[in-house]
Amino acid sequence: MSPKKVCIVGSGNWGSAIARLVGFNAERLPDRFQKDVNMWVFEEEVNGRKLTEIINTDHENVKYLPGRTLPKNIVAIPDITDSAADADFLIFVLPHQFIKRACAPLVGKLKPGATGLSLVKGFAILPGGGIKLISDLISEEMGIPVSVLMGANLANEVADEKFCETTIGAKDPEVGSDLKLLFQTENFRVTVVSDTK
Repeated sequence: MSPKKVCIVGSGNWGSAIARLVGFNAERLPDRFQKDVNMWVFEEEVNGRKLTEIINTDHENVKYLPGRTLPKNIVAIPDITDSAADADFLIFVLPHQFIKRACAPLVGKLKPGATGLSLVKGFAILPGGGIKLISDLISEEMGIPVSVLMGANLANEVADEKFCETTIGAKDPEVGSDLKLLFQTENFRVTVVSDTK
């Protein structure tokens, strides 16, 4: 089995904190994951420099996770389609209100067999009333299976390597196993369950 390519869709506080874990594990597990991890970054300027340039040269998201170094194998890319090209795993970690708009360019362009993981908090409010899980929304929009990571975690605590626990809901046991390897560290403990609701 060839190493899997990972893309992080989102680069805010939570996305950058998660990038620290995912980048670390992708690099240390070359048989399971490709070393470089693409991270889609909504391009903006910070002190006259592009945020992607800052992340790729200084290895820090100075706007959303200042003072914490990102692994050098995290590659910030401002085009979501380029970022997700050939990805086996897409980790969605952006505010729920931006999911549809941000992911629209990816529809029909994902690698066959790609799978998603939602770290998105909140629900989608349906026009006629009611709610929908963000993982279901992503799955319907992208046409891929989507697992879920949830826990009482704060981005800054995860980034500061304080002890945290989380649960990944994955219907496919092999996907659950890969995701556990991708996220778990000495200080970020992962339990995998088959329930994604």
